[in-house]
Amino acid sequence: MTVNSIQILWTEAFKEILEFEMDEKPLIVLSKQTIDSIRRIKIYETYLEKARQADQKSLPYYITNNPFILSQRDSLSIQTRVWIVYLATYFGKSLKSKWLLFIRSAFRKDRSLFLVEEIMEDRNSYFDYLRNINFFDSSSYSNHRKFTKKSLEGTKGFLHSADYFLNHIGYFAFFTDPNFHSVYTKAYRIPNFGRMAAFDFTSSLCKCGLGVKEPQSLYSSHSTGPLSALKSILSLAGSPKNEKSDQIELGENLLLWFEQNTNIRMCAQVIEDAICNWQKNTEVYKRYFG
Repeated sequence: MTVNSIQILWTEAFKEILEFEMDEKPLIVLSKQTIDSIRRIKIYETYLEKARQADQKSLPYYITNNPFILSQRDSLSIQTRVWIVYLATYFGKSLKSKWLLFIRSAFRKDRSLFLVEEIMEDRNSYFDYLRNINFFDSSSYSNHRKFTKKSLEGTKGFLHSADYFLNHIGYFAFFTDPNFHSVYTKAYRIPNFGRMAAFDFTSSLCKCGLGVKEPQSLYSSHSTGPLSALKSILSLAGSPKNEKSDQIELGENLLLWFEQNTNIRMCAQVIEDAICNWQKNTEVYKRYFG
């Protein structure tokens, strides 16, 4: 899809839902942010192909140490693949140190992968390994995780969260209910996971083909960014109604419109991500990274 084609879609959506036409400058910025959001979803198709090729060639797991390639390698158990997504979510990808914290938590110094089955057999040995490698040296979390404490120990530390996750890994590896919201609700209980981490984790399980269905609604009701964006759209439209409930209703109407009129994959996440980044600067386009 092109910026121009996305611009046409947004224009039609606003006309049908709000009976207004957005000015060209903010509309172009919104359309560019939407293209970026679509690309962030489509890249998982590339990751899947790389994972398949790696398994066909029996490549070492470290060769595919991008967690979203690694978690799509069928030669690994579902539990290990879900664990990889958890680690990737917990630490994220830093602009400075990239996937360093993920790699340190997922691989030994000899570049062999920690399998969940091995960790479960001797969890204390894995935890002690992390304690003995100066884990956080020269590293940082991703922007989404920047307020997470850089610590292994204590209730705010990684080991407490990892211990909980390993105890409840069945919630995320073997679904009794693959509904997005059901899995998201369970993910929200993971220690040191807030709303954003729970959403990112659940979305990643979905995008990596790990059994979670696509979300059927926006998750804007508890997120300031999307709500701010929806409030701005209502203000631009001159709507007399701009309470939180009106903003949520607009979000659901936009999602429904795009689901009915496009074939965008993970539509709810694309729309929420796009409007959230758009509201950061509605007049000047800037590319954002998680």
